[in-house]
Amino acid sequence: MKINSWKLKRWTVGVIALVSFAAGSLITARLMHVNQVRADSNRVFELRVYHVVPGKLPALESLFRDTTSKLMAKHDLQVVGDWVPEGAPAWDNTFVDIVVHPS
Repeated sequence: MKINSWKLKRWTVGVIALVSFAAGSLITARLMHVNQVRADSNRVFELRVYHVVPGKLPALESLFRDTTSKLMAKHDLQVVGDWVPEGAPAWDNTFVDIVVHPS
């Protein structure tokens, strides 16, 4: 007899939890108003982070300055900025680049 009452209690708790979850989901869906977001232009901004072998960062900077930025411009990629982060030792051999291109 006790086994059946435990099974009944389990089922009751499970059904109550399921009904509560469903009711909460429906109420949340009613209260939430989702507006579609659109971009002002058809450009994409791309953040590129390069982790460089120690000692090769100056070579990478000169490569981007002299060659790569001209090659990117040829392919309609506009370089917004290049920089080397300073501060934490984890950023010592890191080169950051932002590029813009049509979507």
